[in-house]
Amino acid sequence: MTSNDNWYMGCFTDTGPIKEKNEDYYSMKIVKDRDGEEMAMAAVADGMGGYQGGDLASRTAVQLLVAWWEKHAQNYLKRDDPIPAMLSALNELCEEINKHLLQEKQKAGTTLSILLLYKGMYGICHVGDSRIYRLKEGQVELQTLLRGEMEEAGLKEAPELYRTDELKMDLELYQLTEDHTWVEQQVRAGRLSKEAARTHPKRNVLTQCLGVKGGVDPYNATGTYQPSDLFMLCSDGFYSMFSHQQITHLLERREKKYVDLQKTAVDFVTLANQSGTSDNTTVMLVRNAFVEEQERSKKHTPVRKSLFKRLFK
Repeated sequence: MTSNDNWYMGCFTDTGPIKEKNEDYYSMKIVKDRDGEEMAMAAVADGMGGYQGGDLASRTAVQLLVAWWEKHAQNYLKRDDPIPAMLSALNELCEEINKHLLQEKQKAGTTLSILLLYKGMYGICHVGDSRIYRLKEGQVELQTLLRGEMEEAGLKEAPELYRTDELKMDLELYQLTEDHTWVEQQVRAGRLSKEAARTHPKRNVLTQCLGVKGGVDPYNATGTYQPSDLFMLCSDGFYSMFSHQQITHLLERREKKYVDLQKTAVDFVTLANQSGTSDNTTVMLVRNAFVEEQERSKKHTPVRKSLFKRLFK
């Protein structure tokens, strides 16, 4: 996956050290509205290893999603507030995908996690136990401007000064999706801790997915984001290997060092393999460096100019 002026992204998927085939599938698509503003759709699907044709199920789900996107996304962008309407349509699409998979000769199941990003608004449609995270950063304007200067300077790794205490980042990691699993039900009921759920023998038992039984009830969420915020979509082959705090630490270390999200995605999948994951692993990273219209005419302060000169001279 390649980046452009508005989008920084990286994605990597791997079969892993144990399984013989990769049942994960992903896609990212971008479309422009009539004013040239871009909306992105990112999706990750994890085929169910316990059923025949898990790879077919995940691929089919994403392909049907992409077909819907290419046919309808442009029309939704004619609306003033397109994301809520798109989420409603995506809920219906999940039901259609579920029915389609149920009609297949082979019993095949998959998760599907969809993220929409548009002018500082995000929307989520999700079924299963793949996850979408949001890494929220402090010092929003400063971090965004620094990344832009790094890109212009052709730097993949930040200068040493960028990694010192002078440029501390206030990072918070949020899980934006809810796991449709038996252990998550127990956590919500207060019978199991988050940490105990992470290693519980029944952690892979899903309460909802596509292609196994009739009727799905996708999880939806909406919210706002800043230009420096980072979104991560991943299958359980990655997040099951690390605690929430460990994932936050991994992201923090690489945010301070790299601007190249593709390298980070590859590193994360490699680390999951080295840590002993027994599953396929997919990690997708997306940042939308959008600029609000009123901000485009603002100039950098002398303090920022001085800092840039020190960093990128």
